[in-house]
Amino acid sequence: MQAYVPCDGKPAPTNVKILGCDNLPCNLVRGTNVEANVDFKAVANTKTLKPVVDVDLGNSHLQYPLPEQNACKNLVSGQCPLQNGQAATYYLKMPVLKSYPKVALTIQLSLVDENNNSQVCFKIPAKVVD
Repeated sequence: MQAYVPCDGKPAPTNVKILGCDNLPCNLVRGTNVEANVDFKAVANTKTLKPVVDVDLGNSHLQYPLPEQNACKNLVSGQCPLQNGQAATYYLKMPVLKSYPKVALTIQLSLVDENNNSQVCFKIPAKVVD
């Protein structure tokens, strides 16, 4: 089962493994962290990577700034600078605060390079639960 939905017109990951999520939508438990390993291949030479998270609540979109804005620090395989075609694995850790409302949502994660071009992009349908 694929644990993600590809983004339109952007490079898809080779694999996404979300801890504790075997079926979509993923349950995001308030007061915990979403943790995932994202395998991807760089589509261009890149010196830097920045995570861009967009949360779609159906009628509104929110940017979600991750605590670590240098995605190169969260590569568990590969390292920056990445060469075109080089495989790497990004470790995502995203807090799910207790204050979040219990709603269905879609999380889009993109890793962008120094030119703001996406190196990998995917969506995770999810719901916030207790």
